[in-house]
Amino acid sequence: MNKPKLIISSAYAAIITIVFVVVITILAELFAPLKDWLKNFSGHHWASKSIFSALIYAVATALLYWAFYSPNKDRLKKALIFLLVSWALGTVFLTAFYTGHHFNFF
Repeated sequence: MNKPKLIISSAYAAIITIVFVVVITILAELFAPLKDWLKNFSGHHWASKSIFSALIYAVATALLYWAFYSPNKDRLKKALIFLLVSWALGTVFLTAFYTGHHFNFF
């Protein structure tokens, strides 16, 4: 197993998962039928999001592992920086969304 290749694949899979969580969380709050479907899937909408997130991460990591042919330090560094930025932006978006939701901006 090529560890740098696995780390890069895992980082990009985590970015995909972060985007999924942010988007599905906001959409589920704005569209009741989606939130209800998530509740019906596993009993609670957060549990369903967690199940889907774990599946997306695992599948994306496996697929991306086979997609990267020549990992190098530069690509590894870029992937980890992009992951950190994605995590921070996801946090900002969800915080802003719930703040606006709380104050009835939308």
